Amino acid sequence: MSDVSSPQAVTVERREKAFIATINSKMLDEKEVRALGGILDEACVDTGIAHIVVNLEHVQIVPSLVLGLLLRISQKCVASARALTLVGLTPRVRDSFTITRLDLILRLADNVDAALAG
Repeated sequence: MSDVSSPQAVTVERREKAFIATINSKMLDEKEVRALGGILDEACVDTGIAHIVVNLEHVQIVPSLVLGLLLRISQKCVASARALTLVGLTPRVRDSFTITRLDLILRLADNVDAALAG
């Protein structure tokens, strides 16, 4: 057994009223998707958060579970007057959003700073 611990699949950061969740895996498994869902659900009900940013810069493959989760979180954000922005999409990941037409529903930005500025 290795003594080296693996990095967390999702790390979070707060910047004023923004909540930034960075996915640190190439592809999330079911357990990690549930953890991400819990993190984002909590952010959706935190009255101190006005903008949720999901950083996908490390992600290479977006399973349908993640697409469904992001759509659900988007609906919760709309219902609670919060912004949701996805950032750092590789061309392959962006194609997943284009093919499913989620790029027409979800807000996308190049990086965290662009999301927070817009």
